[in-house]
Amino acid sequence: MFQSLLYQFKLRFRMINPFDIKQEFKFLNNTQQQCTLHSKEQLNQSTYLMRFAISQQDQCLGTRIGQYISLNDPKFDINTTRYYCPISRIDDVGMFDLLVHAIYAENKNFSTHITTLNEGHILNINGPFTNYLYHGYGHIEVPKYNINSNYQYIGIIAESSAIAAFFQLIEGIATNGDNTHIGLLYVADTLEELVLMEELIWYMEEKKINATFMLRSEKDPINKLFSGPKGQMKSVHLQQYLPQPNDQTLILVCGSRAFKKEAKQQLEYINHQNIAII
Repeated sequence: MFQSLLYQFKLRFRMINPFDIKQEFKFLNNTQQQCTLHSKEQLNQSTYLMRFAISQQDQCLGTRIGQYISLNDPKFDINTTRYYCPISRIDDVGMFDLLVHAIYAENKNFSTHITTLNEGHILNINGPFTNYLYHGYGHIEVPKYNINSNYQYIGIIAESSAIAAFFQLIEGIATNGDNTHIGLLYVADTLEELVLMEELIWYMEEKKINATFMLRSEKDPINKLFSGPKGQMKSVHLQQYLPQPNDQTLILVCGSRAFKKEAKQQLEYINHQNIAII
């Protein structure tokens, strides 16, 4: 316990790299372990914020920014594994948070099943796995695209609950004295689908990130209170709200398959070269 408290002290005062966790403080070790549902909060009709406890209360989960975990339920009658990006801080001890989007369908699926669980339910957890790795201070690695370099500007395009893939990145840069510029275009159909807004707006107000929230639906009455762009995402929006294309800019995209395809086409149209689809 003393070692863990000392580690937290060193993280807080930047005596060690805040974008990495020493191995002895990591709960995950690429073998199947267990976690326990601690609490859940419904954010909108289909999205939940879920907190899980790990058995080693003085350890961190063990993912780095850009990594994810797998979950499955041994009591679920369909053997299904689902992958999630944690949204809690990588140095949080004894717990981790997930943003879970329930996909409602006639057939049973794990993403809906997990939102019906009660506190205390035990799930199997495995990982970490890697989408990308943020080493801190502009250095990012995306193995799929052979990207391993430093960037001054990082543009993010996220659709609805897919913001989970980048929330740790935004939070890490905004709270660790990292001067890398973040430009976020966050797209959804309705205002309620824009989750984690309170935190993102706070980072905007503190001038840690530039963020634009965009609604594709123009029929929702609540849109009258919304001052951001509306309608379908077009290349002009990417030009206006994201960092300009150059060698020092990397664009990250996550969302539905159709959304990612559309975003990539529009980014290439306006001459972005460094694009990573997550």
